[in-house]
Amino acid sequence: MERYAGSLEESVDGARQQERHYQLLSALQSLVKELPSSFQQRLSYTTLSDLALALLDGTVFEIVQGLLEIQHLTEKSLYNQRLRLQNEHRGANPLLGIPFPHPLLN
Repeated sequence: MERYAGSLEESVDGARQQERHYQLLSALQSLVKELPSSFQQRLSYTTLSDLALALLDGTVFEIVQGLLEIQHLTEKSLYNQRLRLQNEHRGANPLLGIPFPHPLLN
């Protein structure tokens, strides 16, 4: 009996996934219609269908989320590095004992 319940769930999930695929494919086709015809010709039904399937899979969104996190960390690191360098340049030059900017150093 459990075997039948499992296959019923799989078929329901498959039907939902198929329906979602058609929705995404339809949305992509609508977006493509707004493009110039030279671009429309390059996006075949198969390409759009494959893109819809890729969107169905959560992997794409996980990759984008990971890249977004990496971007934020990189920007934060670069910002902190910039602040640190600005503070160093505002202070005195420890090697010469002369505050920046000094007219003789320009």
